[in-house]
Amino acid sequence: MKLSLLDITQKILSSLDSDPVNSIDDTVESIQVAELIKEAYYSLMAERDWPFLHELSQLEGLADTANPTKMRIPETVNKIKWVKYNKKEIQWLPAPEFHKIIMNRTEEAGVVDANGYIINADPQYWTSYDDDYVIFDGINLATETTLHASNSSIYAVKAPTWTHSDTFVPDLPDKFFPTLLAEAKSQAFVELKQTSNAREEQRARRGRVTMQNEAWRNEFGEYKYNTKVNYGRR
Repeated sequence: MKLSLLDITQKILSSLDSDPVNSIDDTVESIQVAELIKEAYYSLMAERDWPFLHELSQLEGLADTANPTKMRIPETVNKIKWVKYNKKEIQWLPAPEFHKIIMNRTEEAGVVDANGYIINADPQYWTSYDDDYVIFDGINLATETTLHASNSSIYAVKAPTWTHSDTFVPDLPDKFFPTLLAEAKSQAFVELKQTSNAREEQRARRGRVTMQNEAWRNEFGEYKYNTKVNYGRR
């Protein structure tokens, strides 16, 4: 069962024998507990590319005719696994190799521009020089003046988000909420009571193992999408 931030905070406060609250902002201690839950969540999310954070998305178009093959990675994306343009998968290349291909092309009117970019066909390759912008090797200027977001498609790992509110529900499958609760509760005992809670620490350890082993509901997903990542961001 999914739990709101208030639900988790109340459960932890109860375990600490602290005053009950109706909002995470009711007491100094409830605010501290809410922050510990946030820390526990981000700590769990940092451990790997969890499948429940995978999504289909799009790149951001820039409408920059001076750089027609340049697009931006959305701030909500942590990692890109593949890129398509006009429904065709585009091959990623390391920046030096991509640059070498571009520089070795010969300018040809209506086909290749002076900078080595193809201008009469959709791109074949992409790279990134700064981990924020994506550069493609071509564009069909007969159909568009810049690459458009609506024509792009990416399979990505989205960045986890957090909202400090009573009703906020962490982006987590139902079965992993006990692990988040145990992680946060264990940390709360250490930081707020200056004592350890062996039972919750054990629950947290078991939960982490379960998360690692049962992250995918689709048993074929683990190998394909968690061991072969062709491009990382942050």
